[in-house]
Amino acid sequence: MKKIVLFVCAMGSALSYSQELGYGKSFYDSTPRVVSKSQSQKAENCNVAVINDTDEQTGVFIVGTAGQRAAVDIPLASNQTIKINSITVTLSSKLAPTFVNFVFYTNVLSTPEDPEDARRNIPNEQFMQVENTSIESVEIIGYEPDHEFYVRKVKVKLATPILLDGTMSDGRVWMGAKSDANAWAMTPHYLTGEGVVGESLAMGAPAYGWFQLLNQECLYELEAECDFLNVADANFKSKVAIYPNPTQDYFEYKNMESMKVVSVNIFDATGKMVKTLNGDRTRVDVQDLTKGVYIIKTKTSSKITLTNKLIKK
Repeated sequence: MKKIVLFVCAMGSALSYSQELGYGKSFYDSTPRVVSKSQSQKAENCNVAVINDTDEQTGVFIVGTAGQRAAVDIPLASNQTIKINSITVTLSSKLAPTFVNFVFYTNVLSTPEDPEDARRNIPNEQFMQVENTSIESVEIIGYEPDHEFYVRKVKVKLATPILLDGTMSDGRVWMGAKSDANAWAMTPHYLTGEGVVGESLAMGAPAYGWFQLLNQECLYELEAECDFLNVADANFKSKVAIYPNPTQDYFEYKNMESMKVVSVNIFDATGKMVKTLNGDRTRVDVQDLTKGVYIIKTKTSSKITLTNKLIKK
């Protein structure tokens, strides 16, 4: 088995080796299979596998919300939808992890302290947390003797597919992982680096904000389906909004034109559906929802599904 060399970023409580809840890193691959826009009317597989293309692997410790956190960007065009059916992550720890959950963030451009530095895409707001998961299989693929960590490929089964939509964020979404493992294994791409698939690994801590580790990618696989809307549908989706937002009691749709609502499904930040409504309506009552962030999925009479984020005060 290949030796895995782990390193620790000097942030927060990153020197803690105990197995506690933490944020992991996800990383993207050099050969994504994403359908082109010419295949717009047919959903296709867009599976992505982040492979180890060097003789050396490293890893970053995941030690809880007070220490490190990390995320990988998933490029997402404004007219694109991605349905993730399964995720395999490569994690390091003495004992096999007992759970792996996922967190998704919107995207924003950084504001460097030095104006001469380039602005980079980094995670912004958390909009989804996926906890309804189970571990389907575990395979040992390496060993790190310094900390007596086994490196394992962990296939995670999702109770329901994760749906990502180009209206959720500008150009990409970011995915992080929560687990009771110690580290997320990754591989350097020194020659290819930034732009292998998306950009580079984003690291952060609550006290420091987010930054990028260039030329490095964590190891994971996505089994997913992609689809692209035609230009007219994409333009329509980009215009539709819900208001007031934030709200306390209700929301309405803006710029629906001649489209009618067929159904409304409301999901909380964990991905659990908390409310469903059928039939045409212009106003949706949310008084019964608790304070928090919600994802609104609206199906229209033209078979377009709208995705909006709602903040309930």
